[in-house]
Amino acid sequence: MVKYSYFSPSKAGKYLIREMFRYNNKTHCLFCCGHPPIYAVMSVPANKKIYYDWYWEDDTTGDLVHNKFTQTKDILLDPMYDETWYPVCTNGRYSIKELLKVRNQELTGIKASSRCTGDFYKCFKHAFETDIIVNPLVMLGYGGVLGTNKLGKLLRHHQPNLGNIPIDYVVDELCKRKNIVTHKEDIRELARNLFIGNGHLPYKDSNVLITDTEEKYIQQVTKLINSHRQFEKDIISCLDYYNIPYDIFNLDKDDYAQRFNLDRTFTKLQDTMLSRYDFIEPCDIIEGWIDNYMKENP
Repeated sequence: MVKYSYFSPSKAGKYLIREMFRYNNKTHCLFCCGHPPIYAVMSVPANKKIYYDWYWEDDTTGDLVHNKFTQTKDILLDPMYDETWYPVCTNGRYSIKELLKVRNQELTGIKASSRCTGDFYKCFKHAFETDIIVNPLVMLGYGGVLGTNKLGKLLRHHQPNLGNIPIDYVVDELCKRKNIVTHKEDIRELARNLFIGNGHLPYKDSNVLITDTEEKYIQQVTKLINSHRQFEKDIISCLDYYNIPYDIFNLDKDDYAQRFNLDRTFTKLQDTMLSRYDFIEPCDIIEGWIDNYMKENP
């Protein structure tokens, strides 16, 4: 049976592809897509349950930490249970990212690694057993926020920032899989997702000086849209460097069922992440921002 790897910027259907794989009773793995510490989460749908495994590395001992949980609720397409969901609440959030944040160490007693110089690689065997791995860049030694210029530079210059990576093993295993690199053709939709989509930059927050006015916010989101567009090329540069074969998947035109061998799929309109659009200004103002972006960045 063909197994898949999914390489993409941050706004590229990661939640939707996970839900499609679960809908087809296929297993899923996701590696940290944002700010370190680094973690991995695996999920197995079976008998109307989902069996979760989380992994991270203890920053003090270098040991691999492994937690499990069995979800018995029907959570398909429930946006509360996104890729970062974790069953323990930290600061009011059920989030693995919140649990592992450095600033929460005194609260949680957890000190997770951002560099992975110890045993984190030991979870890779489990990852390679899953039907789809989302963001395998971590397995190649590249950790950081997907779609940003900071991580893109590391990919372009082939400078991994994570340690103790068994690179020959990882490359060999990835070459056995069908590796997918996403391409977003509808730039207007990408811009909308980054201006008001889930996890957008803080808007007019006095604590975040780079986005504390409308003008600064537009400037920063514009940079992020452009870095997302570049990031697709950076992924390809990285895979070419390691001689890892890949196919391009057009998020707006290609067929999920055919490309991923799925019997049942959803349309993008069924993606419940759309319900998280945060209209920080009236719709016509936001559409004006997008109009200006499209004129200035064809």
